[in-house]
Amino acid sequence: MDKLLTHLQKSSPGQITNVSGLRPPAVALFAARCQRELNRPLLLIAPNEDMAASLERDLQIFTSATVLNFPSYDIPPYTPLSPDPHTVAARLATLYQMAEGHSRVMVIAADALLRRIAPVKLLDSLAEPVERGEDLDRDDLVAKLQRSGYEHVSLVQNSGEFTVRGGIIDIFPPPFAIPGHELFDAPLRLDFFGDTVESIRYFDPISQRSLKEIDETIILPVSDILFPASEDERLRITARFTELAEREQWAAEPSRKIEEYLGTGCPFPGIEFFLPLFYQGTDTVLDVVGRDTVIIEIDALSQQQSLQLVRERIDSNHAEAVAGRQPALNPAHLFVTEEELADKLASFSRLQVHDFISPDQETITISCGNHTLLKQDLDLRRRKEGLITPLVDHIQTLQEQGHQAIITCRSQRHLGNLHDILSQHGLTVQARDLPLTEPGAVADQVVLLPESLSRGFDLPLEKIHFFSETELFGEKQLAPRSRRKHPAAGESVSFDQLAAGELVVHATHGIGIYQGIVNMTHGTVSNDFLHIEFKDNDKLYVPIDRLNMVSKYKGLTDKKPKIDALGGKAWAKTKSKVKEAVWKVAQDLLKLYAKRQVAEGHAFSAPGELFHELTESFPYDETDGQLGAINSCLDDLTSPRTMDRLVCGDVGYGKTEVAIRAAFKVVEDGYQVAVLVPTTVLAEQHAESFRERFSGFPVRVESLNRFRSTKEQKEIIRDTGHGRVDVVIGTHRLLSKDVVFNRLGLLIIDEEHRFGVAHKEKLKKLRHNVDVLTLTATPIPRTLQLSLLGVRDLSVISSPPRHRRSVKTFVARHDDLVIKEAVIKEMQRGGQVFLVHNRVQSIHEIATRLQKLVPEARVAVAHGQMPGKTLEEIMVDFVGHRIDVLVCTTIIESGLDIPNANTIIITRADRLGLAGIYQLRGRVGRSRQQAYAYLLVPSLDGLSKDAKQRLRALMDYNELGGGFKLAMSDLQIRGGGNILGESQSGNIAAVGYDLYLDLLQRTVEDLKRRGLDDTAGTELPDFEPEINLQLSALIPSSYIPDGEQRYIAYRKISSLSQTEQLADLRDELVDRYGAIPAATENLLEIIELKIAMRPLCINKLDQGPGTLAFSFLDETPVLPEQILLMVRTSKGNMRLTPDNRLVVTTSTRSAEAIFAAAKKVLQLLRADDI
Repeated sequence: MDKLLTHLQKSSPGQITNVSGLRPPAVALFAARCQRELNRPLLLIAPNEDMAASLERDLQIFTSATVLNFPSYDIPPYTPLSPDPHTVAARLATLYQMAEGHSRVMVIAADALLRRIAPVKLLDSLAEPVERGEDLDRDDLVAKLQRSGYEHVSLVQNSGEFTVRGGIIDIFPPPFAIPGHELFDAPLRLDFFGDTVESIRYFDPISQRSLKEIDETIILPVSDILFPASEDERLRITARFTELAEREQWAAEPSRKIEEYLGTGCPFPGIEFFLPLFYQGTDTVLDVVGRDTVIIEIDALSQQQSLQLVRERIDSNHAEAVAGRQPALNPAHLFVTEEELADKLASFSRLQVHDFISPDQETITISCGNHTLLKQDLDLRRRKEGLITPLVDHIQTLQEQGHQAIITCRSQRHLGNLHDILSQHGLTVQARDLPLTEPGAVADQVVLLPESLSRGFDLPLEKIHFFSETELFGEKQLAPRSRRKHPAAGESVSFDQLAAGELVVHATHGIGIYQGIVNMTHGTVSNDFLHIEFKDNDKLYVPIDRLNMVSKYKGLTDKKPKIDALGGKAWAKTKSKVKEAVWKVAQDLLKLYAKRQVAEGHAFSAPGELFHELTESFPYDETDGQLGAINSCLDDLTSPRTMDRLVCGDVGYGKTEVAIRAAFKVVEDGYQVAVLVPTTVLAEQHAESFRERFSGFPVRVESLNRFRSTKEQKEIIRDTGHGRVDVVIGTHRLLSKDVVFNRLGLLIIDEEHRFGVAHKEKLKKLRHNVDVLTLTATPIPRTLQLSLLGVRDLSVISSPPRHRRSVKTFVARHDDLVIKEAVIKEMQRGGQVFLVHNRVQSIHEIATRLQKLVPEARVAVAHGQMPGKTLEEIMVDFVGHRIDVLVCTTIIESGLDIPNANTIIITRADRLGLAGIYQLRGRVGRSRQQAYAYLLVPSLDGLSKDAKQRLRALMDYNELGGGFKLAMSDLQIRGGGNILGESQSGNIAAVGYDLYLDLLQRTVEDLKRRGLDDTAGTELPDFEPEINLQLSALIPSSYIPDGEQRYIAYRKISSLSQTEQLADLRDELVDRYGAIPAATENLLEIIELKIAMRPLCINKLDQGPGTLAFSFLDETPVLPEQILLMVRTSKGNMRLTPDNRLVVTTSTRSAEAIFAAAKKVLQLLRADDI
């Protein structure tokens, strides 16, 4: 490598240095050295996006310099698609950093070099540096944000959004960096005092809470296509387009639509292909990098092939557009020509990395080995000796030769595990921090690093060997490690939104229609009320502090309930009936739990070395939820109590790995495992997953279902009976009488609610005294989780795996070219496609059309009206990669996990609900490949407002798990219904889902507190304290202008149940909206009084002229003697009335004094002695 560095130092611009033998991860090590020793910027060009991502990750192991990736747009040429906002933001951020010289290393995929970009001087003119303490005109800043492509919203959650709330401006800019600091990728909160920037904070877009204060920042534009502010300029752009349309003879209708968009300054999908209309000239990426930059071209031959393919697609799609008279600019205006690219590259010093030596050019050869043979050797010896022993032997052989071994680990936790294991095998191990700038050859030590290379490599001449844990133990991670500062995800701020006209449930009065929030003024007191309309147009105005008594009505079906009469008896009867049913459900749950607590089971041994090897071979870092579930399962298995654990989590969140670990622990002790699944497809899927994870371990996995021949089934059953099969995976076939286990230790059930009654009865017999683990992909609402905690062993995996790439989502007009390009692109990388068309009548027509568009694709149709056996066979063929494109209805198996399917196309996406599309989109993006979702609609102009909002939400939330709580509510309702059982569906429908769960939670807590023998009549009183003070207690619209956000703030305030939560909410309000107004402070004080009144069973506090009156329920824990003692010692300031009211005299009318007096009384009532 030193020879190569010396050669590069002497090279001049335009000179090409050829090198062979240098493998991509070793290129990262060389590039880091090159940047450090030559002190020149670097541009690394990779043949494709995947290699660019790997290079970015590998480089960060070896250099402290900021490494930036300039992503490709990922939209096929000349299609009516626009890139997702995150990609645009990342590109602009990278261009700015490079232009300003803030970054010294940039990685780019070859095809990203071809697309022309907006003039870089535009970025510089619109970049807005902001410093704490400086004066900045807020109106000018808002105007500049709008010119820079930002959208004004009520709540900032996504890149390119901003909002103004009094003296606070929230902005989500592209990732920004200050020289010498890390790269921040988070929204900003600018807090102004007048026109002075008092503070700059970045915040969590999910919880909306500030995380850290910073001194300075740079706000960049969020789009490279910016409409001019003046109408004259927009007209000039439109005129240029019209002139082109006439000259090129484009079709009238599509031309008219684009003219309309351009004239009104409205961005449209595919606008990127009209970039030259907006600017006098365009730039290329190579115009941005400095002339002293060294360009490293990795696998030059593959790069040329990749660029050739892209050019062919550009020409082909342009020719197709011309033939159809669609508006399309000449490729030379949008893309860099072959000759132009060659000329631009010729002005730089270049290093071309080749796989093989070319005889006709001078080449420097570097001796660099890979670990293919080592991996084969480890795999061969693994079954007999495990994985660690052969690896240790290999490292010791290297050390004897005076060579250094460096192992790059997947995480700090994996590093700790490996450190312990290698130390136990007699090796001296040293953990090092990143970056590893100077590896050095210390032969007697094994160095461990906390980040993993994409692949290992050897540099025998330098006596250094890099091993990648992902290469040795499992698959590589899915996305580049980022030095960007991403905020840790907090709790979502979202509550159920309420719109006027929707059904609500009032806990006391029943089901009514919500008509909005109204403000009423009585004298000098102004307050907000919830307006609810009941039967016969009767109106109820609910004070805002009692908002927690009202919830949105949600049933298990779409059937509308009857509206109740205000003050009628029907609601009281209904609620009483449901309470009795809830009491029975709660008692059954608790009795079942108590019975299981005393049931004796088998205590398995603690996990051994083989189990730790299995843990190390898991290709991802476990999420906290996953680790919690795994540890809980191990605790259950190693305790003498019979396990009965339910693991909940969305598809792809890692439930299968929890089951695999539990199964392995049982098999390790010589017991068998049965895995019961509802469908044959899932049986095949699980069998594949288990076999893959257990490969290299002495574990036999078999799948028992109707796709096995009779002979195969008999053989599996016989071997299972003799104990020769360790894990049997099957459908209800496993419940047949002829299936007998030799030594069953664990039963794993996937989606138990999908089995019929007869199968569930058989299950009860099978699970007697056997440890049971149940998995479900249906989300469970938090209230039900709380009810079930301590009643059933429950593990919830609520976050997706780290490093999984988010699904890039595009919304487009239905277009054959979009479909064709999406399918071809996926097939070219060996993947599969879902095309969802939810109309059985026309589904075969769509499949035929697709076959004509892509003749080489293997297309199949699947829908729910097919015979079950045919449908199953098609799904199994798709899982087995014998089908390329599955044209199907929304029946895509909810539990199905097909890592090879990474593109989904959904027709008529405007007709599907948010949750439906979210679930469908979740079928892709399960592997290291970037996944794509194309939501097709007939026309973007004709979309209803509701459909636009749904599709916009999906675009906003394409970050995995990024606060996507909107779609979860109806899924959670189904989840709750499945767990509670069908018998409760009528009760849930009668009072609404939220109230039902609230009743269940209270009842379970009551029963736990009182013991199981109590009757329903002894429950604690269910009441909401009423406070009537002559004070304004509300959130003024001047404080939170947006109605939806104000409603959410009200819901948050009214749902508080502990005094400690109040301080946190006060901090949040100040953080998000500024200083709290007096009326809002009054509201918070009222909530604090309510919290104190509940345990004392004080149901009412009234303010009279110079008095405060406290009303007690009969069940109050406050003794009459205590109250009388207070009255006697009050010097005439208190009196007790015959109707149980404690009246306290107050001499002042100020809000502070009234609250202080009320709190003092409540404190005295709580005291044990007065």
